[in-house]
This record gives sequence, structure tokens and C-alpha cells, in this order.
Amino acid sequence: WLVLLGEPGSGKSTVLRYLGHLLARRACGAAIALPGWPDETTPIPILVPLAQVAEQLGKTHDPDMALWQTLGSILNGPQGASAGLLDALREAMHRGGVILLCDGLDELSAEGGEASPRALVSHALQRLVARTPVRIVITSRVLPYQSAGSWQLPQDEGWRLRTLTPLAFGQVKTFVQAWFRALADFDPDLTIQAARHTADDLIKQLAARPALQPLIASPLLLTMLTLLHNNDRVPEQEVDLYEQCVLLLLERWEPVRQPGLKRPGLIERLGNPPGLTLPLLRTPLHQLAYEAHRDARGEEGRGVISDDMLHARLVKFFDRMGLPDPLAAYKTFTHILAEEAGLLIARGDDAFAFPHLSFQEYLAACYLAADPKMRDLAHAAWQSDDRERWRKVLVLLAGRLTAQDKARDQGLLWLKRLWSTGAAKGMKSPTQRIQDIRLAALTYQGMGGRATFAVSEELDLEAEIETPLRHALCTLFTNREAAVPPPDRLIAGRVLGELGDPRYPVSEQEWRASLAQPSTVLTDQGDHYWRYVPNGTYRIRGWEEGEPAADLPLPAFWIARLPITVEQFARFVADGYRDDGYWTANGLKWRKKRTAPYAWGDPRFSAANQPVVNVTWYEATAFCAWLSSQLPDHTLRLPSEAEWEAAAAFAGPEARRAYPWGDNAPTPEHAVYGAWQINAPAPVGLCPAGMAACGALDLAGNVWEWASSSYTSYPEGAAVLAKDFTDGDLDVPLRGGTFRDDSTGVRCGARNRDHPVNWYYSPGFRVVVAPRARTNVLFSAS
Repeated sequence: WLVLLGEPGSGKSTVLRYLGHLLARRACGAAIALPGWPDETTPIPILVPLAQVAEQLGKTHDPDMALWQTLGSILNGPQGASAGLLDALREAMHRGGVILLCDGLDELSAEGGEASPRALVSHALQRLVARTPVRIVITSRVLPYQSAGSWQLPQDEGWRLRTLTPLAFGQVKTFVQAWFRALADFDPDLTIQAARHTADDLIKQLAARPALQPLIASPLLLTMLTLLHNNDRVPEQEVDLYEQCVLLLLERWEPVRQPGLKRPGLIERLGNPPGLTLPLLRTPLHQLAYEAHRDARGEEGRGVISDDMLHARLVKFFDRMGLPDPLAAYKTFTHILAEEAGLLIARGDDAFAFPHLSFQEYLAACYLAADPKMRDLAHAAWQSDDRERWRKVLVLLAGRLTAQDKARDQGLLWLKRLWSTGAAKGMKSPTQRIQDIRLAALTYQGMGGRATFAVSEELDLEAEIETPLRHALCTLFTNREAAVPPPDRLIAGRVLGELGDPRYPVSEQEWRASLAQPSTVLTDQGDHYWRYVPNGTYRIRGWEEGEPAADLPLPAFWIARLPITVEQFARFVADGYRDDGYWTANGLKWRKKRTAPYAWGDPRFSAANQPVVNVTWYEATAFCAWLSSQLPDHTLRLPSEAEWEAAAAFAGPEARRAYPWGDNAPTPEHAVYGAWQINAPAPVGLCPAGMAACGALDLAGNVWEWASSSYTSYPEGAAVLAKDFTDGDLDVPLRGGTFRDDSTGVRCGARNRDHPVNWYYSPGFRVVVAPRARTNVLFSAS
């Protein structure tokens, strides 16, 4: 039993259909090798659009019966052409000879919670696998599934979870080259050489424009982008790409599909009525898309547009536009949309749907952007139980407002509503406040961020936008109950970094101010940068039964709330990296002519509020010495392993935890670890639910952190500080785990080690501080 997750347009449905195709061919005798499938075991594949089950559920009100009746209607086929297959299915299912390929669980309505179609169909599938040995694959979008409650398929009962990865650039190149090779076979005017040249030109454009990478990682959008490219420049923004795709389908699709074929344009085929333009003609389509999305119950989550609704909308529109025969215009336009352009597809004899949910979402966003009540409609959708189904629409809305030059007026008013604390009636609930801040971050990014708003000289950028949004995002990252999926936490963190993250000191003045206001008791409350860990005897190691342990006395100390960030480290690179006085003797030998850490400036690791990574132990200790020189009353340094472990694991000397937050295994709300499925460290401090008892964040996951004691002397010598290591010493501890690790790799007891010159684990670090008077004590051992 498998749950297959993927982003919109990532190919979830295609995977199901392709798997079904391969299994069907093999069942018919084709010699097809499928890894993991024994030759003698070929289940019969049945593709089940789950929206059909939901539709049947509306009639029977019994989810188990609705599932079975849907299977029957699929097997019986049109007019009962395959009657009798349902009886054979029963027998095959009970002997394990069937695999159900269930598409689009997340796109069913979530209205009603436990009684929603989404939850009821999920439970029906769980009951089916409990009663029969049937195999099942279910698809869902990533974000709704990660935000799910009762309708998630339980992994502890045998459901496996896999996620479709975005296309790598090598796969993009292969696709583009294969596309144009195939096109040359059908287009007599396109030679093999010209096809190769066109493919190479597109690949070069894609490689040279990093902003396109998130778009071309989607098979759907890559297909559309390839269609759009004909020695033209391709659009960079997602909204522009969708817009070009819609225009392609309405005006350019037939010439592209059938090169050399000359046909009149859409407006011309409608009789060239005065005043009718393509933008006006799209108006009823936008409304239909919005209503279809609002009422979505159709195939793969696409709303069903009844022929009666289409007729009423379009006839009324053409009548108002003054066309002499509105009914004929409706028939022509509908034929073009459904039979030629493919912007609508028929569902039976009396209904239509958009070809992919992405088109429905974009056109719904276009409707909202043009509606005078945009803010009310958008906010009502975001406040509904189906919030996650509206997320993409509202992100596209942000881009559409920018594309129409509305971001600085209508868009700004929308942003202000989202980050404000008040609602139409009173104050927002804490839950709604957090979700609105989440959407504010997505909207600000979707509008283009600072670049969009900075062009307006009348706008006080700092006072009107950046300060209130910055304050709102800080609220998000102090709320431990915030239910925000990892991708959106990541975006919110990046936006905060672009605005100027105020949660850590950067300038000398800010460092001094932070040291003047440390926490003075063991607490996870307050926003102090320096978190107090009391003196006492702490048990170090001994996490597993029979494992050696040491009870070590530690004086009180303060540890930084967050790992050192790129922005903090950048001052050292600019002002202190080349100063020999800050380096240990062995560190200076290693540094030689270096001027910055490895991969410094790499866009993957350069966001201001990302933890600095790829730093050696020598560089981390040099940073501490440089910063200490600016703070004459204090000494900053790397923690010993004992100090790190005491800060991460203890709620007082007698209360030890498996994880910084307690003994429960992590979720993506607690830590940035493998479940986030990211390929670079996240901005610091995104998981307040994972806070340690002392108030420090990110002690589990995100990046390994250097410590300053001997790895091999642990646990007995874990409190003894080392002044220096030789470059050959494989004895420098790393603690905390990374964004790549599983749940066991981010436990408080998880450890690693490396040479002081290495950066292969992409390590970072955080610092501890003590009054200068204690320097001799703290640095007495080596």
C-alpha cells in the first residue's frame, strides 16, 4: 500500500496511468521487466479517479458502497460493454490479484472534517485493505497531505509514503531533446539539425536563468514551456508562464500542433464583432474557473462545469457584447475550447472540466484579481476548511496582481489584511492569525517582494510594508502551535531574511545589547538571544542501556539561541578573516591565502538568515576570537560537548530528554530534518515547537554544529576544552544532526566527528559566552 505525493503538475496521474499501462501489457503477455515485481505476479490494474467515488458517495452516503459501485461503473464501461467484470474482480481482489490506482485523494472536499468526502473515502480504502489483500496506490498533493489529520493513511499500519522528486536538470535536457526529435518526425518543415538547434537554444536559456528552475522541475510546466519556445525568450515567472500557456491554447495551439496549417484566429471565427477582444473573451472563463474550483467535486479535483452553466454564462456574455446570434457564438466558442484548444475537456455528454487543475487554479486567480471584492472572496476561501486547496490559487493571485500592476494598491491592501491582527468583527483567532501570516509571506514573495514595491516613491517601504510584515513573521516563528507545512515555513523564513531578520545580533552594537540582556533563569520563555543553563552535575552520554556515562559538574553558562548565520559571519569575512591574530596556530597554517570559507557566496548557502555552513573548526574558532575582541567584557567560544548536550537535553540537571523538546519523536514542526526533503539548510529558527528547555532553537537538525572538546575523550573528558587541533586529528565533535538525517540522527545523543579542516558535512556552529573574568577557567585545558 503506497501513498504517492507530488506537487501540482509533477506527474502523479501520469505515473499511475503509466504503471497501469505496463501492468496491463505484461498481464497480456508482453515481456516487461518491472523491478520489484516477480514475473509470476502481475496484478490487474484498475485506475480509480477518487472524485468519482466522492460523487457516488453523495448519492449513497455509504463510503464502502460508493467505492464498490465506482469500481463497478469503471469495469462495466460505457453501456455495460464490459458487464460481468465486477464479479471477476471480487474473486481476483480476494486472492491479491488486483491493484487499485487511486488518483487525487487530496482533491476531494475536506468540508466537514471527519464527515468530509476526503476522510470518508480514506477510511473506506483503509477498511478495504484490512479485509482483502488488494494492493493500492493513492496519489495526493504534498501540502494538503502534510497538513492532513484524520484522512492520512497510517504508516504504522503498513502504508508507505513516497514523494515524486522534481525533474533534475539532466532530465530536463533529455526531455527537451527528445521532444524536438519527435517533433521533427511530424513536421516536414523541421529538419533534424534545426530541431537539435532549437532544443540546444532552449536548454541554454533554461540553464542561464535560475529563476526558471522551480518551473521546469514540473513536467506539466516544462511541457508547456517547450511548446511556447520557438526561438523566443521563455517567461521567467510562473504566472507569466501560465498566461502564455492560456494564450497558446486559445490562439497558437492549432498552428503549433499542426505546423503549416493556416486557420483564422478565435475572434475572427466569432465574426470579428466590434469591441470583442481576447481579454474580454476570457472573462466568463475566469468566472467559470473560480466557480468550478469553489464547488470542486469533479475528476481529479477539477470542478464540473455543467453544459447548462456554460450555456447560460456564454450566451449571456455574447448577448451583452452585442453579437447578433449569441447561441451560435456559444456553440462555436465551446467547440473551439473543447475540440481544438483543449482548454476544456468533455465529461460525458453534458459537462466539462479544465484539462488540469493548474489551469483551473490560474484562471480562478485571474477572476479574483479582477473582482472588486477580491480581498473578501480570497480571505473567505483561506478561512475555509478547504484552505489548502485554495493555497495555489492565492499564490497565483499574488503574481497576477503584480502582472497587472495592481500589487502596490490592491495587493498592498490584501497584504495588510493578512498581517493585521484584527478581523471584520473583533480580533483574529490565534489559528487564523498564524495562517494569515503564512499566506502573507507567500503573497509577498509571489508579488515579487521588495523589487515590486521599491519602485513606488510614494510608498514608505520600511514603515508601510517591511516593519509590519517582519513583526508578523517573528510572531509566526515564536508560536509553537503553528501548523504550517515545511515548504511554507521555508518561504516565510526566506522572506524574513530578505526583510532583515531581527532575531539575532549582527553589528557590534547589537552584540553588546544582546549581552546586556541575557536570560537569567532556565526558561524557554522570552526572546533573549543568550539562553541560561544553570550550574549543576549533568549526566553525559549513557543514552542506551549499558552505554558508558559520566556525571560532570558544569558551571552556569549562556548559549546562543540560534546557530551563527551567514549575515553574522559575513562581518568576520569582511573585517577579520585575514587577521592572523584571531587564528589558532594550526588554523593559521591551514588558512594560508584563503579569504573566505569554502563555497562562500554559493546561492544555495547565502541567504542572510541561513546558518553559515561549510566552515572548518579553525574558521569557527577564529570567528569567536574576532568577535570576542569587540566585546571586552566577555569571551565567546564554541561549546564543549558537555555544554552542548546540557543545553540541548536538560530541563535542569536532573531532567534529561531524548530530544530538545521532550521524548516524543520529531515531526516537521519540531526540527528541520529528513522529513523536510530539502537540499540546503533552512533559515534558522523555523521550528519553535522544537525549542529546548533553555530556549535555544535548532539543536536538533538543520546543520551539524562544531564543539570544542575531544571526541575520543567523551564522555569523561567532554567538559575539557581544546585550544587547538592538528589538521590530521579526527577528533573534533559535531552535534545536532542535519536537514538530511532521519529522526534518530537528530536525537540529543547523536554525534559525529571530523578533522578540523573538513567541511564535507556542511558544518555550522553556535557559540557560548561567559564573563571575561572566567576566561582562565574556561580555557584552562587543551
